[in-house]
Amino acid sequence: MNENALISQDMIASYLAERTKNNTPFFDELAASDGTIFPHWQKLVSSYNHMGNEKLDMRERELANQLRENGVTYNVYGDPDGMNRPWMLDPVPMVFSEENWRTIEKGLLQRTSLLNLLLSDIYDKRELIRSGHIPFELIYNHNGFLRQMDKVKIPGEQQLIHYSADLARGPNGKMWVLHDRTDAPSGAGYTFENRVAMTRIFPELIRENKIRRITRYYQTLKNTLVDLAWQTRKIRASSF
Repeated sequence: MNENALISQDMIASYLAERTKNNTPFFDELAASDGTIFPHWQKLVSSYNHMGNEKLDMRERELANQLRENGVTYNVYGDPDGMNRPWMLDPVPMVFSEENWRTIEKGLLQRTSLLNLLLSDIYDKRELIRSGHIPFELIYNHNGFLRQMDKVKIPGEQQLIHYSADLARGPNGKMWVLHDRTDAPSGAGYTFENRVAMTRIFPELIRENKIRRITRYYQTLKNTLVDLAWQTRKIRASSF
């Protein structure tokens, strides 16, 4: 074992030792209160230990260079210096166990169904407004409400074709939804660029760990938009 790997192991061991001494309750992504690394982190921790600090720092720089060469930036609107800031990506990813992710996925699907029902009702029967569950002025005074889209529906029951959420881990370990996003899927581009960069800079981590593929999302989005375009064209053609 080389010196860098020993240093990295010492860092992990030091953290775990400090973790067991800390009596303040908090949720630890990496290890249990007794210092035991969670199973879904063990292979990744072993890989970083073997890599060592020097090599990890080098790959972090390569990761930043990869994103910069690909032109990945973000904007902070309202800030004079907030345009085209370089996108930052942590070389240590957020890791979920399969069981934990199933729970998160189930909750997000539930929220998607709820928002789809809200969208369908607001632009059609408006029963939630009539019953007083949603204030009238909340909808009609909102800049995003398009009066010209009243009673306009795309084919099928699913009116909401894109949904994403900003998530954060709460102190009890449960995930919190900070924002629901149903507008343009700009975040999907960052997800794609993140995966491309990580695959090129850390190919062994992607190869050796059970990483869920993200191509299905992009293919589904593409197919959905293509299907809607053809269905809309047929509807317009039949109306003449």
